[in-house]
Amino acid sequence: MSNKLYQENAREIPVLAEYDVVVVGGGPAGVAAATTACEQGMKTLIIERYGFFGGMNVAGLSGTIGGLYNSPEGDNEVEQIVFGFAGKFADRLKEKGGLLDPFPFGGTALCSHDPLVWKETADEFIKNSGVDVLFHTIFVEVIMDGDQIKGVIIENKDGRSAIMGKVFIDASGDGDVAYKAGAPFVFGKDGVIQAPTMVFRMQNVDWEKALQNSQEEIEAKVQKAVESGEYELPRRHIFLFPAPRKNEGLINATRVLGENNYVPNPTKTDDLTMAEFKGRYLVREYERFLQNNIAGFENAYVFATGTQIGIRQARTIIGEYTLKNEDVLNARKFDTAIARSAWPIEVHAAEGTTVFTLKDDYYEIPFEVMLPKKIEGLLVAGRSISAEHEALASARVVAQCFEEGLAAGIAASLALNEGILLREVDIQKVREIMIENGAKL
Repeated sequence: MSNKLYQENAREIPVLAEYDVVVVGGGPAGVAAATTACEQGMKTLIIERYGFFGGMNVAGLSGTIGGLYNSPEGDNEVEQIVFGFAGKFADRLKEKGGLLDPFPFGGTALCSHDPLVWKETADEFIKNSGVDVLFHTIFVEVIMDGDQIKGVIIENKDGRSAIMGKVFIDASGDGDVAYKAGAPFVFGKDGVIQAPTMVFRMQNVDWEKALQNSQEEIEAKVQKAVESGEYELPRRHIFLFPAPRKNEGLINATRVLGENNYVPNPTKTDDLTMAEFKGRYLVREYERFLQNNIAGFENAYVFATGTQIGIRQARTIIGEYTLKNEDVLNARKFDTAIARSAWPIEVHAAEGTTVFTLKDDYYEIPFEVMLPKKIEGLLVAGRSISAEHEALASARVVAQCFEEGLAAGIAASLALNEGILLREVDIQKVREIMIENGAKL
């Protein structure tokens, strides 16, 4: 890269609009936050870089809704423990034929969804609530008054402009707004984050045969294939999920690393570029392996990959409370809880995948993990909440992101209606309104 500098001329940019609540990022947390804030009477805008909602669940093609269930009686019995916005969204997906019944996973269960139906369902929630939308728009910078965020600078096909607001919700997934505002953060564990994955979809899968393969048998065949030298398969612990469309499969199998097991940094463009190239290469390696080695995939073929590499972790804010590993493992409950979770601690490291199951109980996520230290006027919802590395590997999944968004939208409206700071909001009022909106706490 060149070390030369170019002096960009200072320029005035138009203030496009002013809002009560501005949400950056249209994944599960952002959709829930924007919909809820608008339903609570706030003039609300959501900013999304793609032309659709879904975040990593759609653009990254993670393709399932995890975190809704517990399995108190083992993998053959499931109990829904998360309702609220997550429950409403899942119910609507199912009504539209875009969500399968729960599939056992890690001592709990997940539901595969159709990404197009996900997009359409999010469109319904956003449009029906009256949220203003800017698709194909990139968040660029924050406008600050001391430690108070007052606005954001955006850029799109119309050029560069400013959006002013009273409360901002960072649902970017990478903590971009919090970072630009100067909020303290950490990056993974000792600077190392979870490895990304290029997820892909296959057609013509014979699931009657494929579901006869046990996870242990599949992993043994991956190991044997690697030892043969015929395939490059860096990840042994692979997930093969049925999808809502007949004979379609959702394949979460790749582990995308650079040289010397380097985990790409999703806040660096060079790393993302490398990961996209490497991810598509590995998709074809796993496709070939499945066709040649796994019953039910003999005639299957790849027909889609994620719009982008699937990211599990980037910046993690330091909040007023940090969800600890022991909170998850000890099923801790909080007076200020805004979400339940029984999702396993699922760590995708460069060296391998480790899954710690949390059967028979659930922990809770407190509101304070969304309040970044130092910065006023900002909430963070989604995978950038304040949590220790392993705890985040459990708390980052879809149902919990939905509920964080629900809580953030309610807290924003309470702060504005009462003329107080976000950190002064009565969390018990947040919980009461969440329960009125269907949450179980």
